[in-house]
Amino acid sequence: MRTVYIADTGVFVRCGGPDKNKFQQLRRALRQAEVSLRIPQRVYEELGGDPAAEEYPSGNIPYPDGFEEGWITVADDLDYTNSTVSTVMDDARRFIANETDRKEDITEKADTALVGLAAQLLDIDEADHVVLLTTDKPAGRAAETLLPTHGFADRIEYRYVSEEYLEAITAEEFR
Repeated sequence: MRTVYIADTGVFVRCGGPDKNKFQQLRRALRQAEVSLRIPQRVYEELGGDPAAEEYPSGNIPYPDGFEEGWITVADDLDYTNSTVSTVMDDARRFIANETDRKEDITEKADTALVGLAAQLLDIDEADHVVLLTTDKPAGRAAETLLPTHGFADRIEYRYVSEEYLEAITAEEFR
């Protein structure tokens, strides 16, 4: 089974920076499990990256080691012409807006990109199963609620990344 792990900006923010124990714990767990966290372009932009560059221009990113070492990778662009991806992203925006009692137009695009990336990876058979690591509960619930309605039942798992989760994380979380 091919499992892809997707992470949002909040995961890295919650780590507190490369010199913090939580960051090193996450890094060690991923490297020992020999997996990477895939991030959507929107998350990469939130982290300070330039998606227009050919290689990861990590000079402005506070986590360049993760990209250089390969345990953080930037996903391909979302294919908005794929009706599954665009529909899931529209549904996710509505879902998150309802969950947070906000207007759809102010829903963060990175949140819907997380759900869209999961749909894309499943739809094009690049993943059999997706684990979404996020600090954003509405985005996580949107993924777990919406993706099964688009034919991806039992293929998405949302993990809320708390301080405690990061402090105790091991390679077993990724096996």
